[in-house]
Amino acid sequence: MKRDFITGDGHVEARSSILPLPGASGETVGVRASDFNSISTVEGQGDEWPWTNETVSSQSFQGFPLTPAHSPCLRRGERGKKRTVASCLFGSPSCGLLRRACLAIVVSALAFAPGVFAAEEPLLEVGIAVRDVTPEAPIWLAGYAGRKRPSEKVDSPLLVQAFALKSSTGERLVLVSLDNCEVSHAFVDPIVKEVEQKHQLKRGAVMIVSSHTHSAPVLEHTLISMYPLKEKDFEQIQKYSQTLRTKLIETIDASLTDLKPARLERGVGRATFAMNRRVYREDRVDFGENLEGPIDWDVPVLKVKGTNDTVRAIVFGYACHGTSISGDDFYIVSGDYMAYARQHIEAVYPGTVAMYLTGMGADSNPSPRGTLLDAKRHGLELAGAVTGVLNRPMRPVNGPLRLVYAEVDLPFVDPPSRDQIEKDSKSDDVYIRRRAEQSLKLLAEGKSLPASIALPLAAARIGDDLTFVAMGGEVVVDYARQFKRLFASDHPWLIGYAYEVPCYIPSMRILKEGGYEAQSSLIYYGYYGPFRGRVEEVLVKRMTELVGATRAR
Repeated sequence: MKRDFITGDGHVEARSSILPLPGASGETVGVRASDFNSISTVEGQGDEWPWTNETVSSQSFQGFPLTPAHSPCLRRGERGKKRTVASCLFGSPSCGLLRRACLAIVVSALAFAPGVFAAEEPLLEVGIAVRDVTPEAPIWLAGYAGRKRPSEKVDSPLLVQAFALKSSTGERLVLVSLDNCEVSHAFVDPIVKEVEQKHQLKRGAVMIVSSHTHSAPVLEHTLISMYPLKEKDFEQIQKYSQTLRTKLIETIDASLTDLKPARLERGVGRATFAMNRRVYREDRVDFGENLEGPIDWDVPVLKVKGTNDTVRAIVFGYACHGTSISGDDFYIVSGDYMAYARQHIEAVYPGTVAMYLTGMGADSNPSPRGTLLDAKRHGLELAGAVTGVLNRPMRPVNGPLRLVYAEVDLPFVDPPSRDQIEKDSKSDDVYIRRRAEQSLKLLAEGKSLPASIALPLAAARIGDDLTFVAMGGEVVVDYARQFKRLFASDHPWLIGYAYEVPCYIPSMRILKEGGYEAQSSLIYYGYYGPFRGRVEEVLVKRMTELVGATRAR
């Protein structure tokens, strides 16, 4: 229950939780008092109730020899940045413990006494770096098979941004936001290995998150068969890819050399332009707008301040495809709505870096969509959701950083016979034909067709205040909704398109329903599928283990 603690002059100092503890006659019992705004002293006794204050230093707190009566009533209180520990001991419990406790002043004047504070949790160190990766010449843009030619102009710059975290324990994590549709294992793995070796980072400590804009350049080894490329197009893609590799390494390096103590705060807003795109027909699942379909409208926000309270960075996320732009604006280079949101936020907070982390919403599209103006409108709505969070009180985030990483094999169903693949190689559908040709080449080399993919997963926890839950691939929204329920007490921030993107990651529901995310998208990724039905069970079980491991440390 709640009670006011009152000083001798009748001034209410604070409100606090009072918890009576059971005790037999003649035993010492205790009450808990916490969260005091100011500290006062009581000496002597009140009737038959002796009040004492036990203080412990930061060095002796963990090993303080507590009696059974002390142990349950030790609590931490705060005064500014200082911490105190107080204990209240009573005699016979038969004299109205709650009434007496509410009239007593429980905590002694320890806030300014030397050697009585529990250790302040060291601040995390944060490093931030940004590089421009806008193409300098016309180049084929990724994401849509329907394009017929390279880009024609640039509307918004493309960026790579790195947000490095370092804990007092030495644990490090670098979150990299990349304005691109996606990166494959073949493209990104050499970059990650070089950075890991250079900075002595453990596996999983470099997380490249693709924004999934469909208006950024095609990359080497990434969905190349999706586009009707000519030799000069390949040359331009190779040139840009090499430049991007260099910029990625440079940005990560710079963020790790920029590490400074920082204060973090979190909150969640809401934006409503994401729309489930799976529409159910009599005999199939089509693209469209499903008003009843699952979506995730949360906008997680993380504010990063320097020790002088200057806002250094604003990190935000959303679970939606970067597919606002098509039609007449099909050949314009753009970061889509997430880039325009960044621009709005940085205009309102001059000198700060706004950084976007894609969520788990691979079966959601922006609504409405079709033009560059739609992207800018959605960017404005998203920026409004972010600034709305920043204008309200936010929850502090601090504590040790704990990262756990794993790769999980997700099995496909058995591939078709060689006869069927040879038939596919003669298909009128150019994409089915290309997949079959690629598969026949593997078989001719004596290799087996892929039986599974290895999907990266990670959980990165900051104290008990925030947990990044990340998966590679194009992750559908069912996982977001399930993880938010399972890990609610861990304060999850869900990240999709993390590390690399091998293909879509469907849920059991979507596998049963079929459609693009379950099966036909695999044609572009070069796989025969679909996945076996147990993939959701495998992923949820493994992610639960990873999140649990961050708690146990």
